[in-house]
Amino acid sequence: MRILVVEDDLDFGDTVVEHLDRLGHQVRVASNAPQALALVDTFQPEVVFIDIGLPIFDGNSVAAAIREHSTSPPCLLALTAVVHTADVSLFDACVAKPTTVADVSRVLSATLLRFAPQGEAGRFDDVEDTRP
Repeated sequence: MRILVVEDDLDFGDTVVEHLDRLGHQVRVASNAPQALALVDTFQPEVVFIDIGLPIFDGNSVAAAIREHSTSPPCLLALTAVVHTADVSLFDACVAKPTTVADVSRVLSATLLRFAPQGEAGRFDDVEDTRP
C-alpha cells in the first residue's frame, strides 16, 4: 500500500515511516503542506497521515486541499497532540499524540477495514509493534 506521512517532527515521522516500511508498505514523507500536496499528485498514496500542527498551512488545510482536488481521495488520518483542533469532517480517523507505532498500526488497520471491499479484510492485518 502507498502511504504518505506528513509530519514536521522528523524523529517521529522517521519512526512511523520505518514501522510502515517494515510492514511492507511503500512510504514517503513530507514535512510541510507544499511537499505533501506535490507527493499526493506524484506518489498517489492510498493513505495519508497528516499532522495537524504543520508549518505554512495546517493539516486541516492540507486535508481540505486533498479532498477538493482529488478525484479519488486517499484515506486521510489525522496525527495530532491537540485532538480538538482536527476538523473531523475532513479525516477518516484521528491518532492522538503522544502515540506508539502500535497505535498507528491499529488505527490504520481499523480504518482500512471499514473501507475494504468484501474479502480483502485480511490484507490489512499488521504485526503488533509496541515500540514508541
